[in-house]
Amino acid sequence: MDAVIRKHHIFLLSSIYMLVGLCAAGYSVWYGDRQVLIKDLNKARSELETHKTEIAKTQKRITDDAEKAKGGVNSLPVFLARINEIANKNKVIIRTLSPDGEQQFKFMLEMTADYFTFVRFTSDLEALDILLDDLQVHSYDMGQTPPLHAISFSLIPRNDASPLSENARLSALQSWIEQKGRRNPFQRFAYDVSRKQVRPVIDLTWIYKLGGLGITPEGKRYATIDHKDYHVGYKLEERTITAIESDRVLFEKQTPDGKVTYSLEFRRGEANKKK
Repeated sequence: MDAVIRKHHIFLLSSIYMLVGLCAAGYSVWYGDRQVLIKDLNKARSELETHKTEIAKTQKRITDDAEKAKGGVNSLPVFLARINEIANKNKVIIRTLSPDGEQQFKFMLEMTADYFTFVRFTSDLEALDILLDDLQVHSYDMGQTPPLHAISFSLIPRNDASPLSENARLSALQSWIEQKGRRNPFQRFAYDVSRKQVRPVIDLTWIYKLGGLGITPEGKRYATIDHKDYHVGYKLEERTITAIESDRVLFEKQTPDGKVTYSLEFRRGEANKKK
């Protein structure tokens, strides 16, 4: 065996050198291709991150534009000034104007007014870039002519409730408002000045919220109104509590025209009565 190796050692060495060279060459090619591949992958990853950033910016811009189109108040004083101007024009006193607790750019407005004043007020609001929703109308003072109602609705302003350009809908609405002799859907009968009647009790149920009725350990009745406890003899905005009954609170107020009686009851389905 040694003799064979010595005889052919040159050939064997040449074969080994050639095999090592081929391996080295193959590794060099494979390593070079691997480096090129890694470089290409890194470049692709970088480009992907850039595209992801651009997509995120675009999505945010689209979302912001959608929010602006949906509603918004960029200047609260401007928005309030426009609402106040319309209220003054129609001689409306706004009881409350508060942000909605769940929806952004939504405000809840509460007022007392007769039907015709309410219609004029809301028609002027509709001339602004604003949506009206969640309308509720409840009895308040049916002894007035026309009767007064406790009214609430929501406002969803857009572009600070800026004025809208004149269009056919607004023109038709204004023409309808100006019509004479329109029927009041909240008044069952026309007013007859010759008819004498006892002034009805004014309903405060939708002006204040009766939260509960109870009795103290001393046996004294109390009423929880707008989260505050009241007893007989207490005053609520110049109205004196005269009685706390099992299901309502009675008030009185002395005016130049005589004594006015008020009643405050639970809002149906909104509160649990305390016994």
